Formats: sequence, C-alpha cells, structure tokens
Amino acid sequence: MVTLDVYDEVNRLFEILDDEKLTEKEVADLFTYFNDPEKLPSVEKALTKSKNDKVKLTYLRNLLTSEYPNKRIKYDIDDQKLKKSWDALKHGKVEKHGRSKVLDLSEDVYYLLGKDEQGFNISTLFIRKCYKDLYKMISKNNHVRRWRITGNPGIGKTFFGFYLLYFLAKQRKTVVYHKLKKPPMLFSENGVFSYPEDNIHALKRYLANEEVWYIVDGREPMEYVAKTILICSPQKSHYSQFDKLGVTIRYMPVWSWAEIDLCRGILFRNLTQEHVRELYNKWGGIPRYTLFYALNDGQQAFLQMAINSVNDKILNFIGETTDDNNSSHKIVHIRTNVEENEEEEEGEEEEGEEVEEEEEVVGESSLSSAPKVTRPDKGKGVAGKGVEGIPSYSTFTLEFASDYVSEKNFVEASSSLNDYATLRGTISERIAHRKLLEGGSFRTRPLFATTVSCFGMNNSKLPIPKWDKLVFSTVDEVVPNRYCIPTQKNNASFDAFVLPDTFFQMTVAESHPIIKHGLEKYVNKADNSDIKFYFVLPKEVYNSYQEQALHTTKRTVLKKVPPWVNRIKQYALEIELKL
Repeated sequence: MVTLDVYDEVNRLFEILDDEKLTEKEVADLFTYFNDPEKLPSVEKALTKSKNDKVKLTYLRNLLTSEYPNKRIKYDIDDQKLKKSWDALKHGKVEKHGRSKVLDLSEDVYYLLGKDEQGFNISTLFIRKCYKDLYKMISKNNHVRRWRITGNPGIGKTFFGFYLLYFLAKQRKTVVYHKLKKPPMLFSENGVFSYPEDNIHALKRYLANEEVWYIVDGREPMEYVAKTILICSPQKSHYSQFDKLGVTIRYMPVWSWAEIDLCRGILFRNLTQEHVRELYNKWGGIPRYTLFYALNDGQQAFLQMAINSVNDKILNFIGETTDDNNSSHKIVHIRTNVEENEEEEEGEEEEGEEVEEEEEVVGESSLSSAPKVTRPDKGKGVAGKGVEGIPSYSTFTLEFASDYVSEKNFVEASSSLNDYATLRGTISERIAHRKLLEGGSFRTRPLFATTVSCFGMNNSKLPIPKWDKLVFSTVDEVVPNRYCIPTQKNNASFDAFVLPDTFFQMTVAESHPIIKHGLEKYVNKADNSDIKFYFVLPKEVYNSYQEQALHTTKRTVLKKVPPWVNRIKQYALEIELKL
C-alpha cells in the first residue's frame, strides 16, 4: 500500500478551501509532533486509509489535544496576548515630543515590551535617529538577505527590533521573531502564535519563504532563506557561524548626552537632569544604567565591579569586539561612523514617519566580513557614504566608556601589566594634570644630594594653589599664574610649566631622562635662581625614583652642559592616581 507523505498532507489540509482547514499554529505543532520517529508510522497509516478531509482534520487535532493538553491551554492564553501585541504595533503612532519622536502603543504591547523598573507596562518607545537610518538601510536593500546589528549591551538594540516589528506590522508582513530564552513567535495575517517549545525548526515552512522576515535577538540564527536580521551584542557565540554565511554588519552607537537627556524628559520624568548627568559621566551613553536603572543601587554597583575586575584579558578587549566578558562592555564602548553633528543634534524635527514598502537599492554587497578596527569616516545620509564611500554605521573604534572609567583605578589596576605601559602612562598624565590644577598639598623629596635631615626636606609637603589651565603652542603665549600645557602631546622636554621656573614631567616609568632641547626657551638665563623640575610619580615609583640624566634629542647623555643647566634641581612629587 502506498503511504502518504504526512508533511505534504498537512500542508494540503492547511491550504484547502474550507473554514475548518488547519491553522498555521496547528501545522507547526504537528510538524513538531512528527519529529518523534515512533509516532510517524501510525500517522502515515491513518492518513493513508482515510479518504475524508474532515476525518483527517479531526484525527490530527485529536493528536494535538492528547499530546499537549496543558501546554495548549497556557499557550492559547499567551497567543491571545501576543496577538494583542501585534495589533498594538499595527495601530501604533509616531508622536512628536518637542525635538524628539516616540512610538506610542497601547498597553496591550506589554507582552512583548515588558515592564519598567517600577513595574509599569512599557508602551512607549523613544525613537533614535539610528533606528530610522538602520531601518531604511535594511528595508531598501532588498537584495541583502542577512544583516547583523550589533553594539554595546544596554543601548536599546532589542527596542530597535520592536521598531522593526512596528513597520512590518504596518506592512502586514509575515515575521518569525526569536528572542533569547523565549520560544519562537510567528506574526502573520493568517495567525499569531508562539510555539510551545524553543524549536525554531517547527516554523521552517515559513522560514523557507523569501518574503518572510526572520528577526533574531541575542542568539545564533539558523540558516534559512527568509530575510534574516540578527540583533546582538559583540559576543562570538551569537554570530560566529552566522557571519560565515555572508552578512552585512552595522554598529549601533551608544547614546549621546542629548539623546539621554531628551529621553529622560519624556519617559523618565522622575529623574533629575543633575542625577542623570552624573550617571552619564560615569557610564557613558548606556541608558540601561543612566535611565532605566538610575535608582537601582545594585545595578549601579556593577560599574565599580567591572573596573575592579580589570586584567590582561579585559585590556586585550581594547582592540577587538569579540570578548565574552560582560564587564568589558561596561568599560569599553563601541563608537561607529556617524556624522559628527548627528550626535549633537539628536531629536531635530523631521518629516512625519512614513511606512515604506521595500525598495531594492543596488550598490552594496551583501558579502561583508567584520571590518577592522579603524578610525570612523563621516557618513552621509541614510545609507550614508562618506568621502571614501564607506556606509554609515559600518566601521568602529573602541573607547573607554567615560573619563571616570578610564581614570578611576585603571592605572593601579594595570600597573603590573607591562604590555599596557603606553595606555597606563596616558591615563596617568591626564589624572596628574587634573590633580595639579585642582591644587593641594603634595609629598615631595629632592633627587639631588642634600644635607637636610630626613625629617626635614626629604619629607616635605609642597603646597600648590588652584590654577587656571592654559594650553599653548609657542612660548610667547605663556603668561604668569597659569598652569601651562603644551599642545604638542609628545613634547620631549616637559608636560606642564608654571612661570617663572617650574616644570612638571608626568611618568610611571622608573627612568625618564630630561631632554635639554626646548627647555632653554622657557628659562631666564640672566637669572641665577633654581629651576625646579618635578617628576610627578605614582606612589609605587615615588620612593625609589632617582635623579635623572640630561639627554640630547637623540637620547644620548648631554656632554656639553651650558651654565644654566646646572641650576636645574630635580624633585619627586607623589600623586594619588585615583579619583
């Protein structure tokens, strides 16, 4: 006896012109049921013997009822909530709030969007400019079948996924949405449901359709012909296999202060601007911590924990985006190539949002590998090409989250990591400048031979007043009573100067010879008073630091010593490299 292919038969019963035909959810449930090889033969036999479609429909539905009696009740309720969420997206409206726009939805959408920190249903979505840009790139490049949208955790990537769903709901598209730790969801005009188990293959008949959108959030997608959008953080486990398929990658930027403050004024009115600014100065543009968890002390403590965990592995993260350590993403932020003025002008009024049908744009290859770390170019427009034709959001650099993060504890935490001497020295110099500008009393000791007892000059405190900073290019710009910093960052002679005779050199190294060339321009050769040269040092170097030789620009010991050089008196000055 010839047996039927049960999969073909189920598909036929879904397409028959009968009000009692199988629903999309029932088809998906049956396909999963058929995955059990022990059950498939009996189903084949029953469907082969029966010649009546209504009998077959009843038989198949009885299989599902007996297999999932409790699960079906639960998921019937969940599916009702899911359908209400989809309907809420269909009827959502973009509203202007001053210089910003938000997507207003009914509270029925909470099943998708969740709740806020106070337990209230989330029904309003702040629309970032990058959301609009990225949506237009994806929707207008119809020939590009696979996209990966990535960026720091906590910047609203999941909400960008909801923004995509809003447009697709308006266009009555069929969408398979699969989020981490959630079962797959199907949105279509013929039905809306979530599958009882975390089994994406149950929806393979939809994913085999090029017109279907497959949106994946925080997990590895499977390979299907549906238009696939992966939204994820920079963790290899999310994309390592997916990227091998030929993927176009775009980087979502962290938030600017303008965005953070605008969003605060609309959605987080209980937070003061002063408090949010303080958090922004620490966390940088991560709204998860500057807005959503602004009043959660436990969440706020994570930044200090991340700083304390700095080690060789995390510092290696400064140069790639593949580290799986979540602390790294709190410390280091991804900055992408967005137009320079864009981040400062977030929220400028534009024409009303319109739902656009997909429109093919030729010119950008879908075969794209992850770009190298590079200085971003300025993009122009939606699919914005810069002067070198580089699309917006397609390149990245890595930066510390904030000055607070780059300075607080990083110098000490990395003091034993020799590979990061340059990084450590740069941060140390920034902190030292700040501390000296603020003034205070600093421990000093002479590096030259002295007859003063160890309880005298060798343990003295140097009082320094609070200074105003002057950044200068030439000696003619130097004025009295200012803390003067040369614009040339790699100035070989000194890092700061105070008229008439005081120089500061910041270093974390055990040895840092003085370069004579350049100093003579700042020295009054007709004066016989001492020239004070302070080496500004961290405490672990301060006690052992010794008097330094004078060198030429070729890093050789100075042999011809002019008379004024003998007036130089070297001192060690200890500074605390913590905020």
